[in-house]
Amino acid sequence: MESSRSGSGKGWKLPEHMRDELKIVVGQIVSEEDIANELEDSSFIVTVGDVVTLTLLDLGIVPDISIVDYQTQRIPMDEVKDRLAEFDQPEVHVLNPATEITWELWLAIEDGYKNPRKLRIVVDGEEDLAAIPCIVQAPEGATVIYGIPFKGLMLLRVDDKIRALALEALKKMEKQDGT
Repeated sequence: MESSRSGSGKGWKLPEHMRDELKIVVGQIVSEEDIANELEDSSFIVTVGDVVTLTLLDLGIVPDISIVDYQTQRIPMDEVKDRLAEFDQPEVHVLNPATEITWELWLAIEDGYKNPRKLRIVVDGEEDLAAIPCIVQAPEGATVIYGIPFKGLMLLRVDDKIRALALEALKKMEKQDGT
């Protein structure tokens, strides 16, 4: 396990009025059965969520960055933690409360891109908004995948259009200055 990061209290908070806005489909919804075929030409894969990460690992695909919180739909899942432990990879632990993107999470994602090593970021709190900083910081052509409950896996190939949407969402969030 790699060292934990210490939070600075800085980051972004999702305002109540934006919750529905972030539920729009901006990528391709893919079934678990089709995900391996969709990832054949992916050069850098990022997963956000425990079930998505386990799905890929079960298919023999180890994401370059995976972000988990050992919960599924906010229900703690010890078996997820146990299953992920079967896949030995470096971990960084960060704090990230629900409805927030902390600077701590941002820096862990940044480190995962700058120092690729099949990194698992374990969130104490909630990882639901982690796709936004993953997209903003991703290299061109990276693939970001997160779950849409009861629908499938959202697959986004990062390009200027997707990055602009993520940046716009980030700009609309409430900036936290750490004071």
